Amino acid sequence: MSGAATQAMRRLKVAELSAKIFGNTFNPTGARNGNYILRQGFRAENIVQYYPSTQEVNVASLRRMNKLFGMTFYDPDEIDRQNAFEKRKQRGKGPPKKGHGKRASLAKNKKK
Repeated sequence: MSGAATQAMRRLKVAELSAKIFGNTFNPTGARNGNYILRQGFRAENIVQYYPSTQEVNVASLRRMNKLFGMTFYDPDEIDRQNAFEKRKQRGKGPPKKGHGKRASLAKNKKK
């Protein structure tokens, strides 16, 4: 028995020395650790290069740029939205004036 135990100890020592020499991690119990993930390297630079920049071009940013350069910007969707809003407002479907909404009318009824 003692011969097998000493051989096992020698194997562990050899494994530890080889891990030190070759730059590997020594894990005699075989416990799971994140070393394989840490060895993969840092991928963020490649990911940043792959995807386009986060500064998206939208209508608001185009308007700001055009105001700086003195140009006018025509957005048909925004004009349609404003026209629809005006039609709803003419029919009385727009938002109520400040202090005349549902909550304000409920509060007035409670006071009476």
